[in-house]
Amino acid sequence: MTGPIEGDIRVDVTAIEKSLSELWRGEKKEGDHAVTRAALWNVVAHTSSSDHHATASETLCRAAAAVPQRTIVVRANPSADADLASWISANCHRIGGGQQVCSEEISIVAGGEYIHRVPPVVNALLIPDMPVAVWWLGDLPNEHETYVESLLEPADRLIVDSVFFDSPADLALVSRVAAQTTTEPADLNWVRLEEWRTAAASVFDPPSMRGRLRSIRRVKVIASAKSNYFGESIGSLLFAAWLTAQAGRSGDEESIDYRFERSEESETGGVAAVEIGFEDGSSASIARDRERGVLVANMGGELTVPESVTRTHHQRTDDLIVRQLQRTAGDAVLVKTLLVAATLAKRL
Repeated sequence: MTGPIEGDIRVDVTAIEKSLSELWRGEKKEGDHAVTRAALWNVVAHTSSSDHHATASETLCRAAAAVPQRTIVVRANPSADADLASWISANCHRIGGGQQVCSEEISIVAGGEYIHRVPPVVNALLIPDMPVAVWWLGDLPNEHETYVESLLEPADRLIVDSVFFDSPADLALVSRVAAQTTTEPADLNWVRLEEWRTAAASVFDPPSMRGRLRSIRRVKVIASAKSNYFGESIGSLLFAAWLTAQAGRSGDEESIDYRFERSEESETGGVAAVEIGFEDGSSASIARDRERGVLVANMGGELTVPESVTRTHHQRTDDLIVRQLQRTAGDAVLVKTLLVAATLAKRL
């Protein structure tokens, strides 16, 4: 098994805290400038491959500049050789005046039967009285729900990216976590849909439109997808579920005709276009004006551009992670949307 990035210090898994203390003492002796050890969150990144492990480490290192944290990156693979190893390192960022703020990173690699030791090891490494976020990279292993639940037991927030979900069972698992535990869900893919939700909300801003949510009879969402992989269409599913939830419905109603289509676009996993049909036969649409880099809503021939989130731009994963860590409370709208999405998933 290969370790994390070069420069990390391999330590005995039973002596991680002691090794961290020695690391910080060494930093203070050797450093020419003041070093401050800081943390506002415990962030646990769970991965199953070396690529995801490297991605998690690099992403959280950047995120720590905005939100200092104790980072614990786990790579657990039941198919790998039976082993349990750990490394430690410090992520430091200059804040001016010659000062550095440093966060610590712990890497844990487990294979074979040793993966069952990961949850208690992680739990013992969490800084007490500090919130815990678990970022699950890749697909949720809904077939190993007990393992997931044990790792999430101390978590205040579960961060996922639903574009990697391979089945509706993953949606159902996140929805159950939200309903049955104190862990609040956060979905990076949901945040990417913010501009589409803002554009749709602008359609219903005029006083004449505010009562028409209940008269929606048709919703067509075109996903930006290049295959039949579930995660590539989940953005369109979440959008439709959000619109349904905002209309005060559950997704079980036969009075709404849902249509989910696919179109090859550059940003796979997003939404390509939306059309909303009403009881009186009128419709509204939302599409992207690529020349101006904005979303444009069309209601009865009248074109509008939302004022708040109008310009499409690539959002780095670390920026999305920071937004979730800076939230003081969970996203109640997402929780409600997940319940409806689990129902609508049967129509994909």
